[in-house]
Amino acid sequence: MSLILKTFLQLTDPVFFRKMWRRALRGFRSFDDKSSSSELDHFPSLKRALVVVAHPDDETFCSGLLLELKERGCHITILCVTRGEGGPCGPHSRESLGTVRSEEMSRSCRILGVDELIFLGHIDPLGGSVKAYAPDVSSEDLAAQIGLYLDQVDLLVSHGSSGEYWHPAHLLVFEAVKTALEISTQPGPAWMTFLARQVDHPLPRLVNWDDAAFLMVYKPRHQDARLSALACHESQLDLFGQFAGGDYRDFIRLTSREAYALQRQGRLEIPKATDKGKGEGDHCSHR
Repeated sequence: MSLILKTFLQLTDPVFFRKMWRRALRGFRSFDDKSSSSELDHFPSLKRALVVVAHPDDETFCSGLLLELKERGCHITILCVTRGEGGPCGPHSRESLGTVRSEEMSRSCRILGVDELIFLGHIDPLGGSVKAYAPDVSSEDLAAQIGLYLDQVDLLVSHGSSGEYWHPAHLLVFEAVKTALEISTQPGPAWMTFLARQVDHPLPRLVNWDDAAFLMVYKPRHQDARLSALACHESQLDLFGQFAGGDYRDFIRLTSREAYALQRQGRLEIPKATDKGKGEGDHCSHR
């Protein structure tokens, strides 16, 4: 692709300007994120969780939390907006990719202990070498769909405010979840978003830098399960290798510490942080 065409696509993309504006403002800020050690066990009311993601394999971004919640007896439902028809094909045909990726996600979710996997049926548009696209649905219409699944949910987890790496479909999910919770007449669930700010994150281009970390999840014993779950997404492993600058195993290794931002408290009772002197070995902490 010529430099002229690439520049034109960027300058006609509103997401590009949002990204540049946020980056410029960030240059005037300093981050002073302090860790504490309030345990995930201090949130005993988390009995039902709803995760909303744009594509099959996006559940990888919160796989450590899913495994932790499952250990605590939480019922987990995942809503996946598309079947990933527009992603890299690998050895598969474009026509079969949606079916292939749906099956890959089903296998991944079984490993992660997900109780229900629901595809919302929107088509993932084919992206280009420079620009990705969101499915053809408004955030309001998507919010209405999400709202049908909020009953009795204690925790809602989704993409962050920057769509991780400014993917338009991830940004759409963030806005739709925000709208769904705003129009709800009930206090509703707590809403957390993944890949929140970590100043020392080894993959900084994936971080939602404007989302302050509230909960840190670091459970080394889950690494094998996280790796097995990601390996189910055979058609997309090269992409995760590109993210990590190596292969997909490196991605799991470099994202072993998961950070979550609290976007909405909802019914969640937040305990006072207490420092129990936990080490770095195996803990979940409130930030």
